[in-house]
Formats: sequence, structure tokens, C-alpha cells
Amino acid sequence: MVTSIEQTLLDMLGKHIGDGRSLAVDTDFVSGLGLESIQVMEFVMEVEERFDIAIDLDTLSNVRSVDGLAAVVAKAVGARS
Repeated sequence: MVTSIEQTLLDMLGKHIGDGRSLAVDTDFVSGLGLESIQVMEFVMEVEERFDIAIDLDTLSNVRSVDGLAAVVAKAVGARS
């Protein structure tokens, strides 16, 4: 079952890549989508803005997919509450 955060990230990522590729929560940003590191960083900046959070680079270095990023976002949003 896809969480609301995961769905939001999938929707955002779909607009970001914009070519209709199939996306799943476990799709790897680099090997699955072929994104360059700058593209991943641009996407993360959009995510930070959308959820009004900041993700540190150490945490981000371990994130490879939507579900991983969703867990980081959920934790950051929860910590803010």
C-alpha cells in the first residue's frame, strides 16, 4: 500500500522526469530512472520546499528510491510537529 507521502513523491517525480516512465516506490533514482546526481538534488529541493523541511546530506546519501525518501520526509515532518 502506497502512503500519502509516497504518492505525493511519485506524482512530483512523474512531473519532474516528464516522459511517462513507469514509477514505483522502489524505483531507484539513478539505476532505475537514469537520473544524474544534479537531477536528484533538484528533485530533493522541490520535496524540501513542498513539505517545508530540510534534509541533511548525510541522510540523503543513503536514499536511493521513493520509499526511502518518503521515510526521511515522514520523519522530518513528524519531528516538526
